[in-house]
Parts: sequence; C-alpha cells; structure tokens
Amino acid sequence: MSLNPQYEKYMKVLYRVFLIIVCACIIVTSVAAFKIYRLQQPFQAADVPEWKVKELSSQKWGLKSITDPERSTTAWIARPEGQKCDTLIIVGGVEEGENLLAGGGNWKYTGNTILMKQPVHSFLLRHHWKDWSLLDWWKIPEKIREETRHTLGALNALLNYVHGGTRSDPRFTDKVVLAGGSVGAAFPAILTSFVPEKVAGLMVVYGFTNFQHVIQPLLFSQGLLHFDLTENSADFSTKIKISGVRLLSHILSFVLGNILKYGEMESYLPDIYQTPIHFINGTNDPLVPPEAYLPMWKSAPEPKSEKWVEGGHFNPRAPKDMLNIGKLMYEWAEKQGIRSCYPHIK
Repeated sequence: MSLNPQYEKYMKVLYRVFLIIVCACIIVTSVAAFKIYRLQQPFQAADVPEWKVKELSSQKWGLKSITDPERSTTAWIARPEGQKCDTLIIVGGVEEGENLLAGGGNWKYTGNTILMKQPVHSFLLRHHWKDWSLLDWWKIPEKIREETRHTLGALNALLNYVHGGTRSDPRFTDKVVLAGGSVGAAFPAILTSFVPEKVAGLMVVYGFTNFQHVIQPLLFSQGLLHFDLTENSADFSTKIKISGVRLLSHILSFVLGNILKYGEMESYLPDIYQTPIHFINGTNDPLVPPEAYLPMWKSAPEPKSEKWVEGGHFNPRAPKDMLNIGKLMYEWAEKQGIRSCYPHIK
C-alpha cells in the first residue's frame, strides 16, 4: 500500500527541518564549547594590561587604564604619618569601599593599608545590563574575563607604585603584602604567581576556587525562591519542580564554572615561591564548601598556614567581623616580619 503523496512530501519536509535543527544544535554547541575552552585558559603575565596611579589626596588614589582611559577605579589608603612602613594592599569582595577602612581598631594603622575597589564597579555603572542586546549577552564571558584582566592591571600598578620600582618613596618599604577577600581573593594570588619576588606575603581571606561547587547551591536556592518552592515539601508535583530546578542549577553551574576556570587559584598557586601564604576561612561558611577550598590548600607551596574562624562567611558591613579579620591579618603579617614601620631617616 502506497502512502499519500502529500503525506510523503510532508514527512520529507519534516525530516529536513529536523536535520537542520540537529545540525544547528551541533554547530551552536561546538561554537559554545570552543568559546568556553578558549576563555577558560589561565592568564599569563603578558595578559596584564598597563595602568597608572595618581594620588588625589593623602587618603584617596585614582587608578586608570593606559590603553583604555574609560576604565578607572579608586584606592583608599590609611597610614601613620612620618614613618616608612611595610604595605598591605587589599582587594575586597562584593561589599567594598572607603568604609572598609573607616571602622575602629588600630590594625590598619600599624603600617600602610590600601584598599582597592575592583574596576568592575565602574564598568557596571557605565554599562547597565538592561540596555544590553542579545549579542552583548553572548559576549558576557569575554566581558567578565576582560574585567578580570583589568583588575589585575590595576592591582599590578598599585604594587609597582608602592614597591619602589620606579622611584624611591619615603613612605614605603620594599615589603608589600597582597590580600584578597571572598570574590576578590583570586586577584592577589594570580598576580603574585607572576611576580613572587615583589610580594612579601599573600593572604587569601575567605577565598574559594572550584566555582561550580560555589555557584550551584546559590543558583539552586535562588531558583527555589523565584518559583516559591520549599525544598522539603511532600507534594509530588512540587518535588518534580524542585528536581527540575536542581538539574538546571547543575547544568548552569557546570557551564559557568568552566567559563570562569581561568580564575581558579590552584592554576597559579604552584608558581609562587618563597612567599608565605596564609588562608583565613570560616568553620561553617555556606558559600565555601570543602571542595572549593581544599584544591587551593593542596596546590599552595610552602611556607603556608591557615586559620579557621568560628562561623560563616565574613560580613564587611559588620564592624565586629572586620575588626576580627583585621586583627588576624595583622597578627600573621607581624609574625612574618612584614607589618612594620620605621622613623624617617633625614
């Protein structure tokens, strides 16, 4: 029995459409895979762009990209007057700014303390995500990598400025400690791996790697909130929805984790030599599971040390947290002999 000619024609068209869709999916997946592979490659020293430092006041410095002057950021400095001191440069996480140095406690006045704001903040002010086109969203991974690269450039400019590489400054010794907190922890580690001879000490404060394990729980919890779901619900349909949210969170975290692989510190820590490394972590940090910390510890060379603080992720808005973390940072740096001041020699 022969099929209806119209039906045969319809099936052929349907088959061709199916083949076109499959081919398109394969092409898009291949392009995306190549894009991810290209972006996840670790940074090299030659990738760090040039930035310059300009002192705006005794407490505030401006930093600007030489090749792209639209990119800029700010650094705040607190220091004792009339003394030549070792320097601590801090790159903060999400919550950062002038107020981080404004709280009580003498820890930041025992040497030069500089807090650098990540340049991504000024980028977000210039480019609001609501104005982005579909092409802008497709280029988001490249934008994030470029912002990361320029953060390294700004930090490198600060390091060179206070290290005395271009001039002799009576305020600064040649001992510089780099520290990063939370999301900002990777930048000092990456830069130190390029120039370990310039860095007298490295502190990783509540830092993390293995981004997939960090991102997945956040995506899952946000998904539950978005769809108004309760994880321990006994309702069958709700369980199906929760399973869907969990599966989607694993897929997205896998993709994002691979895109951001260039920021994983275990790729850079082994290249640091003769620079003491100190890790400060929370004993019950919901943002940093063991899988996101242990690779850093294992890959870090000696001399290294760690300090565990009771509680979860530190809160920069909480004066008590900042005082405690500042005290721990000072105690370690002082023990290493890299947090000292000396009278000016006329």
